Amino acid sequence: MESAKILVVEDESILALGLKHKLEDMGHIVLDTVNTGEKAIKAAQEHIPDIILMDIVLKGNMDGIEATKIIRKQMSVPVIYLTAYADEEIIQKAKVTEPHGYLVKPYMSNELNANIQMALYKHSLSKKEAEKIKKSVLEDFNSCIDKIKYSSNINNESDMRKLLFVVFAKRLEADWKPDFIKNNDKNGINESSSGGEIFETYLIWLMNQLNNIGIKNTFKSNSHQLCLKFENCPWIEESQKNPIFCLNCKASLIRSFEWTNLEGEIINKSTMAKGSSECVFSFNF
Repeated sequence: MESAKILVVEDESILALGLKHKLEDMGHIVLDTVNTGEKAIKAAQEHIPDIILMDIVLKGNMDGIEATKIIRKQMSVPVIYLTAYADEEIIQKAKVTEPHGYLVKPYMSNELNANIQMALYKHSLSKKEAEKIKKSVLEDFNSCIDKIKYSSNINNESDMRKLLFVVFAKRLEADWKPDFIKNNDKNGINESSSGGEIFETYLIWLMNQLNNIGIKNTFKSNSHQLCLKFENCPWIEESQKNPIFCLNCKASLIRSFEWTNLEGEIINKSTMAKGSSECVFSFNF
């Protein structure tokens, strides 16, 4: 059996202690137990758990679902919800965060461990798939560059960038749009949905897509702007050698945002390829 480093988020101290003992008896390591959403976010950043067991109803102003949304924006980590409630409204709200499990209290130890093992297994498959995708993106990029060089008369870098952007955007359309549509359907997004609902669903989906190809990302908002920040670049060496490679990410954001039909634009404000500590894209509405 695979053991895991686990963060427990449970606002009932007796239940949290009992859960901790159960997990340790199973051979897992409990990194911490916290009782609020705010503490869960801080603990996740500090400990980097393999998996999080998250109670939905928590003390304080933030429930487990809201805490999970923020954590999942900051890191790729599987989450299993623990709750005493099984009504449809809560389940639908929880689904937006794409949890790896949903257990209704009280639950048996073997049921809990089975969910943990399955979540770890699914997550490991996702990571392996991400490595394949990263390799494929690099190979596709190099192949695309070679084909365009040999099949076109374009020598100007500006025109080359425009052509590559179109090529990358079309490829993204084939690779990502079916999943985008499926995600909207799953979350009940349609023509009557508000702009806020559409953007939030899109943003969570986009950040998960980026996480899946190895790009750690965070979302920052204030009164002036909304920014998506990339904390790493899986292809930093290639990007530094050839900044045109950055068009992959730029095309991914701009084209996928168009699918939302929201009024606005995305501006690439900085890139790691040019020496910045992070890549920053702002959403201007």
